[in-house]
Amino acid sequence: MYPGGVWSWWGVDPRITTTQIASHVGLERAAVWARIRNWKREGFWYGLGLHPNPELFGLGQAHVEIPVVGPAQGADLIDELEHLDGILWARVCFGLSVDGREGENVLVAMAAEDATHEKRRVRALRRLSSTGSMGGPFRDVPPPCSHQLTSLDWRILGALCVNPGAAPKRLTRLLGITLKTFARHHANLIERHAVFYIPKVDWSRLECVNLVLLCHSRGDVDRVRAELEVHYPGSVPMTLEGFEGISPDWDDTTCFAAMVPTHSPFAVHALVRDVSRIPGVRRVVIDSWGPERLYPEWAARRIAERIAATQVPQPALDSRRRGPKEGDGRRAALARARPVVAH
Repeated sequence: MYPGGVWSWWGVDPRITTTQIASHVGLERAAVWARIRNWKREGFWYGLGLHPNPELFGLGQAHVEIPVVGPAQGADLIDELEHLDGILWARVCFGLSVDGREGENVLVAMAAEDATHEKRRVRALRRLSSTGSMGGPFRDVPPPCSHQLTSLDWRILGALCVNPGAAPKRLTRLLGITLKTFARHHANLIERHAVFYIPKVDWSRLECVNLVLLCHSRGDVDRVRAELEVHYPGSVPMTLEGFEGISPDWDDTTCFAAMVPTHSPFAVHALVRDVSRIPGVRRVVIDSWGPERLYPEWAARRIAERIAATQVPQPALDSRRRGPKEGDGRRAALARARPVVAH
């Protein structure tokens, strides 16, 4: 579902069909459809969230990591974040901490404006931490947006933010445009990185664990990946993108992620210990997340401001300056003489 088949922090392509997925992975279309249906039924996959590129507003994005004790405390913290301005999304993570701390934390993404706004948000987030400790802020580097939005683009983006799961036909009725026009503009927004679709998933619902493996060198990545597939059949290695700027040690040339099957939560630590012994592996951490939430209000307000700014006011008609046009009297007479047909 990810563009190019590469896992990325910046989401999936919502236009991909089950037929295209089936062709890529070598399955029947019905098998793919059944698997996605089971994801929804088991609570692993519960839709897509829409995330506009902060570059549209001339801003960047940063994230912080707030330690929590258990997913319940993490879910409470996610609810409290609703009252802070400039928070984009948050999710509960298990084991992944850039500063080297193992445990559970809440990964919070926020808009990166000037230094004053960023310090104010960091202070507010630190007060929400039960321990007062926090990792970051770390700068995220989204793909550059190469699209200058038109007034219709802003209207479409605003409708998507308010109704992220709505069918295109419903959106076209709201916007007063054709389905073909909507599809063309929507494709430009996706392909030029104006908007991202982030999967809303709960990895704890699957019988597997997500691992991030940091290797000693770029040459070790392929060897470790092959060794992992031999010792743990059914594991799915994935290349990572989006680590640039987060930490000097983590980048997509020396690390990769892998979904490794495990049928017992008690076997996870033993699995991490065994994988860390593979030659070439520098560090292994668990990278799974549970409850998550997107906060579209901040972006929706800014989009509404752009829509209002791009509206072209229609000049008012002044009847005193508008003289009669040639043929007006003849058209009026014909209209009065035209018979009314009753059905």
